[in-house]
Amino acid sequence: MKIRETLPQTLHRKRIYILPTSQGFLFILILIAMLLGSANYNNNLGFLLVFLLGSMAFVSILHTFGNLAGIEIVSVRAKPVFAREKAVFEFLVRASSARAEISFVSDSAEEVCGEIFPDTDNCIRVRIPADRRGIFRPGPVRIYTRYPLGLFYAWSFLDPDMECLVYPVPISGELMFSDARTWASDHESGGRKSGGIDDFQGLKPYQPGDSLRLISWKAFSGGRGLFTKSFTGQSGAFVMPDWHALKETDTEQKISRLCGMILKAERLNLPYGLRLPDMTIEPDKGEAHKNRCLKALAVFDDSLIP
Repeated sequence: MKIRETLPQTLHRKRIYILPTSQGFLFILILIAMLLGSANYNNNLGFLLVFLLGSMAFVSILHTFGNLAGIEIVSVRAKPVFAREKAVFEFLVRASSARAEISFVSDSAEEVCGEIFPDTDNCIRVRIPADRRGIFRPGPVRIYTRYPLGLFYAWSFLDPDMECLVYPVPISGELMFSDARTWASDHESGGRKSGGIDDFQGLKPYQPGDSLRLISWKAFSGGRGLFTKSFTGQSGAFVMPDWHALKETDTEQKISRLCGMILKAERLNLPYGLRLPDMTIEPDKGEAHKNRCLKALAVFDDSLIP
């Protein structure tokens, strides 16, 4: 198993590499040609120009290396995202002096180039596509610079222990309702029945994804438009997305359907739980509860399916 680096890490001379860029190689070849021409014609002004340009190139090596050396990567974090979105890894970076044209890049990531200001916390955001649900661990990050003349390329690799939680792609659909009495009975017996909702409260405008069983066809036939029935009662109705109640055979499609139900229930401020083959989450609502349910879907292992 590959051991990743723990943060903070400082870029020192033993982990920084430097080579000429393509422009740098061309510049060196031109200097060699000028040196040979000056020696052939014994041209003192030619020698002066070669040595002047050569000293500038040599000094740029020191500046390019020094622009990267001493940068401290303090920490990295990433907020959860949904699959097919870009995971944003935020690097907290510090330096004792100003640094210009510092670039961060990783495999399949957008290159980020910017300045680092001294004696303050700099946030560098690297965006990497997250294609699948689960725990996303990207590869090493390359930090490099071509400052100041672009003749030399200094770089260093950083492979920190960073990860991002990737939720499934949500698919909208009908909600699965249950009630407190049915839930208590099912929870004790291990059954999979779903209950109803008690008392009629009124009609509300139809929204895509509402259950077809709750549509008021009487109001629709009367030309009033499409409405759904709203119920309430002592039983405490709530949404209960259930893995076993879905007809889909594809695992990822099931996970996406359950994800869509959770997001919709949270958006409608309805209590909801979650039932998976390996766990059951009690009904509740709120941001923390939503994140718990989505995390359970993100890390669900289909090998647990009997």
